[in-house]
Amino acid sequence: MLIGSVFFAVMSLLTESLGTEYSFAWIAGVRSAIATLLAVIMVWLGGAKLVFFRPLSLWWRSLAGSSSMMFLFFAMTHYDVSIILSLSSMYPIWVAVLAWPLLGQLPSRDTWYALAVSTLGMWMVYQSANGAESSGQFHANYLPQWAIPAGVIAGLLSGVALLGLHRVKEVDTRAVVAHFSAVSTVVAFLVYAVLPPHISTSVDHSSVFRLVAVGVTALIGQLFLTRAFAAGRPARVSVVGLSQVAIAAIYKWILEGKAPTPLSLLGLILVLGSTLWVMLRDDKAI
Repeated sequence: MLIGSVFFAVMSLLTESLGTEYSFAWIAGVRSAIATLLAVIMVWLGGAKLVFFRPLSLWWRSLAGSSSMMFLFFAMTHYDVSIILSLSSMYPIWVAVLAWPLLGQLPSRDTWYALAVSTLGMWMVYQSANGAESSGQFHANYLPQWAIPAGVIAGLLSGVALLGLHRVKEVDTRAVVAHFSAVSTVVAFLVYAVLPPHISTSVDHSSVFRLVAVGVTALIGQLFLTRAFAAGRPARVSVVGLSQVAIAAIYKWILEGKAPTPLSLLGLILVLGSTLWVMLRDDKAI
């Protein structure tokens, strides 16, 4: 999972860098199309079997994951990726909460406390983002008033997807990734088709290379994530998955000089701290 987190962090940083050049839906579509092609080749070379209609839990995982990806890519191309990853990483809390209506497992009282604390943290991040936007610290493409809620929704939908992912242990990892990538390709290009045209002003060889790299790094990260969640306890695996937030934040801080504001930093600590608490305290509920 640690290796997968590194690749997901790289994918996220590349996606943010493409936000002023391509539509988020186009980036997501190309990412998924490349991943689909490579995953199908891996299934074929490995002698595995592609799956489509069954099991139904695979569709649960793919549709929820595709929807989550659309919200996440919108958020990453419209605000600071390290903050967006922090908010979308709340999925362990959402898994615990969603296990009630989807699996009949009632969340503990501590889980509700953690949700309340993380909600306070999200509010702090949102307020800090609005203040930074009004002061002109970010470029015009940044839309925190939309990107931050989108990041939270992405985490919620990731929780739904992961509940489905843990139920497809019998399906080959490569086949699961191929199914998800194919479904997300269709979803992304449908979204792209209905959105207003996105005019790119600076497409060059570098942007095309980064666009392809988004697809390759996403596939590698997805393979490691799928195998980790199928083989291990989701809560323990998720703890390691939080490392992508640290990787992205360190990159932004050291190489781009973008340190979070005190209010934003406190909010992120509350979000990540409450998420970590849920994962470590009650991993049977996840």
